[in-house]
Amino acid sequence: MKARAGLAVNASIIGRNPTGLGLYTIKLIRQLDSIRPDLVVYTSAPRALDGIRAPVIPITAAVRPDWGMRGHLARALWLQTAQRLRCRARGFRVVLNTIPEGILDREIPQVTVVHDLLPLSFPPEYPRQQWYFRHFVPRALRLSRRVIADSESTRHDIIRRFKILPEKVRVVYPGFDPDLFYPDGNGAQPSVPEDPYVLFVGNLLPHKNLPRLFDAFAILRRRLRVRLLVRGEGRPIYTLSLREHVETLGLTENVSFLGYADPSSLRGLYLNAACLVLPSLGEGFGLPVLEAMACGVPVITSAVSSLAEVAGDAAVTMNPYNSIELAEALFRVLTDRELRDDLRRRGLERARRFSWRQTAEQVSALVDEASGEHVQ
Repeated sequence: MKARAGLAVNASIIGRNPTGLGLYTIKLIRQLDSIRPDLVVYTSAPRALDGIRAPVIPITAAVRPDWGMRGHLARALWLQTAQRLRCRARGFRVVLNTIPEGILDREIPQVTVVHDLLPLSFPPEYPRQQWYFRHFVPRALRLSRRVIADSESTRHDIIRRFKILPEKVRVVYPGFDPDLFYPDGNGAQPSVPEDPYVLFVGNLLPHKNLPRLFDAFAILRRRLRVRLLVRGEGRPIYTLSLREHVETLGLTENVSFLGYADPSSLRGLYLNAACLVLPSLGEGFGLPVLEAMACGVPVITSAVSSLAEVAGDAAVTMNPYNSIELAEALFRVLTDRELRDDLRRRGLERARRFSWRQTAEQVSALVDEASGEHVQ
C-alpha cells in the first residue's frame, strides 16, 4: 500500500499584512517546521513564511482575509473544491486547519483549531458569522479527528454548544514572542511615573467592556491623577459612540484613543504603563494579558472566560460587570507598591510557561495521535 504523505497545513488565513489569526498561523508553522520534516504549507502569502524548510505551495490570493466576506466565501469554495481534490490526491496523513475552516470530507484526516466562539456568545457583534458558526463550524469539527481549543474555557464552549465528544477536544495554549515582549533590563519596574497611564489593548468591540472601563476610570480620576490609553481600532460607528461616552463623562483630556501599533511600539506602551487593564466580558485566550506579564507590567483583568485561566494568580481579577470593583482594583494597583512588585514577579513567572515551541510540540503530538484514528 502507498504510504500517506505528511502533514498539510491550511494557512489560507494569512493575509498581506497578517494580524491575529494570521500571526498565530505563522508562528505555529515556523515552530512546526523546526520539529517536523513532513510539512507542506498552502498559503496565498508565501513571503510571510520565508526561510522555512517545508515546501510552500502558493494558492489563489482571492482567499485572503484582506477581502473580508468575499475572501471568506472564496476560502470556503477553495477548501471544498480545489483543496479537497488536492488532499485526496496527495493522501496526506493529516490536514491541519489553523482556524475552524475544514474540508467537509470524512475520508480526509483533519485536526482543526478553534480560537473562540465569540460570535455565538455576542451575536450582535458578529451578524455575518452567525450562519457559519451555527451550521458550518459544528459540521467541520465533527468531521475532524481532533479539535484544538486555545483555552479550557473555549474547550467547554465547544463541547457544550456543538456536542463534540469531550475526548476529541484538547487544549493547546498559544505562545508569545519573547523577542518582542520582555521586561526592561534594569530589573524591577520603577514606581508609578509622575504622569501615569493605564493601558487597554484590544479591538474596540462591545464585549471588550470599554464603557464600564470608562465609568471605572471616571471614579478613579476623583482620587488619582492618571490617564487612560486605548490602543486598538473598531467599527467607526461604535468607536464614535465610545468617544461620546468619554466626552459625556468629562474625560476627553484624560483618555487617548490610539490606533494599532507595530509590535515594537506596543512593547513600549506596555513598559511605560502603570498597568494593563483588560475587563472583557469574554475572550478566547486574551493575548495582551500574557504580553503585558512578559514585559513585567501589572495586569488587571476579568474573572471570567479564559482571562482568569491565562492570568492564573499573576493578576488582579475582578467582576467585569461592576465598575466600582474595577475602579477599586485600579486604585489598589496604582497605589500599592508591594502589590505591584508582587504582580510583576508573578507575571514574569507565569509568562515563562507559554511558548510557541511548546504550542507546536503539543499540536504535533495531537496530529500524530489523530493520524491513526477514524472520525467518531
